Amino acid sequence: MAGDDIQFLGERLREAVFEAAPHGYLIVDPDFIIVDVNQRYLDLTQARRQDLVGVCLFDAFPDNPGDPTADGVRNLRLSLETALATRRPHEMAVQKYDIPLRDDPDGSFEERYWKPLNTPVVRDGEVVALIHHVADVTEEVLFRRDQAIRLRSAQQLDDLAFWEYHPRTGTMYFSRAFSRMLGFPEREGTASAEDCFARIHADDRAAVRAAFDDVMDAPEHTTVSFIHRLLLPDGTTRWLSSQGELVRDHREALPRFVVVSIDVSESKRREEALAVALDERDRLLAQKEALLAEANHRIKNSLQLVSSILNMDARRAGAGEGRDRLERAAARVQAVSSVHEMLYRSEDVTTLAFGEYLRKLCAHLGGGDATGMGVVITCEAADVQLPADKAIALALVVNELVSNALKHAFTGLEKGRINVTTRLEEDTLVLEVADDGAGKSTGAEPGLGTRIVHGLVGQLGASIKTEDAAPGHRAVVRTPMQEP
Repeated sequence: MAGDDIQFLGERLREAVFEAAPHGYLIVDPDFIIVDVNQRYLDLTQARRQDLVGVCLFDAFPDNPGDPTADGVRNLRLSLETALATRRPHEMAVQKYDIPLRDDPDGSFEERYWKPLNTPVVRDGEVVALIHHVADVTEEVLFRRDQAIRLRSAQQLDDLAFWEYHPRTGTMYFSRAFSRMLGFPEREGTASAEDCFARIHADDRAAVRAAFDDVMDAPEHTTVSFIHRLLLPDGTTRWLSSQGELVRDHREALPRFVVVSIDVSESKRREEALAVALDERDRLLAQKEALLAEANHRIKNSLQLVSSILNMDARRAGAGEGRDRLERAAARVQAVSSVHEMLYRSEDVTTLAFGEYLRKLCAHLGGGDATGMGVVITCEAADVQLPADKAIALALVVNELVSNALKHAFTGLEKGRINVTTRLEEDTLVLEVADDGAGKSTGAEPGLGTRIVHGLVGQLGASIKTEDAAPGHRAVVRTPMQEP
């Protein structure tokens, strides 16, 4: 077969393939005049060849005059101009582009949705034609619109909005609710992703982009989630919480993301108000603790002064009951002063580590008259935190019980031992002061120290029991840990 015959057959074959292609193809020249169209395109648009060839594309397919939001002509012209200028194919996002019903005397249009691809034909470095390839996605879009209707019903209750992000085309397809959230005119449709991202607060924008970029190579249905602020044109700030999934179309190298957002501005405002309230509470508590610490410091200094005066008077008084009373009064004041000193030095100025304090008190008591009497004072104290008022009362009880034992239990003895112990029994603190002395004398009138102990026990809502320790004497005070 001759070369001319082969070329002729090849051209006829290309024509046949173009005509029989299962997709719609339309060819325009650089001025967008329709040069050719295949049968599938005619079927999709319900047009006739003689109505299209030789006609400007935008005259053959104008915008629907009954749709004030129609932007198909503008978007298609921009895509064709982009392919013409770059000499590279330009794929468009899904477009709403209604087609005219040519046999309708009223000039009606039919709602249609398309996925266009515009490819330049280059010869000798010049674009000689453009191939306009379309896929009719009307059924898919209408199905999604039905879903959107259901979602909009939910949105009215839950402030939900849905949108799709297409990284490859740099576009977003969003619902009316999402358009409203972004402060755009309320409509459902496609817009530039950059315009949408521009509404995200500048401090959050990079994190939102990263949420998508980090999963570009992940498997399908990988989830993305993020919370971010919107800064609207009127200066107001809104918070959105968004979650979506990565979806891969077999035709596309890059994924798209289907996302649902909910307005959480009110929750965020409540959180911020709560945070402010908590900060204010912490500030007031810190101020209160500082004031309490200062108060404890001043009380400690005042009590130490009183104790010093009493001790000075005791030294000036001669030996006898008067001196003994002054020294015991000074010891009582010193016991209270030491509690306030520990509170002042503690980080918590409202409670006291009573076990630590009791060990220090017993060491102090054991270093006074007890040493000269050959009496050893031991302490086994449970580590518990007590409110300041309860700690002061128990400190005075211990001081009185130990002082009474030193005064009365070891008369005529060369040595002895006083054991101070505390333990927890469920919600009760048990304090025990026991000596191995001569025991309690019978028939003796209770002295001031005993009366003070019973008064403090009543103040604490506690109970006291005294008994023979064989040898010696034992006092057991049971104090409830919980306030009545």
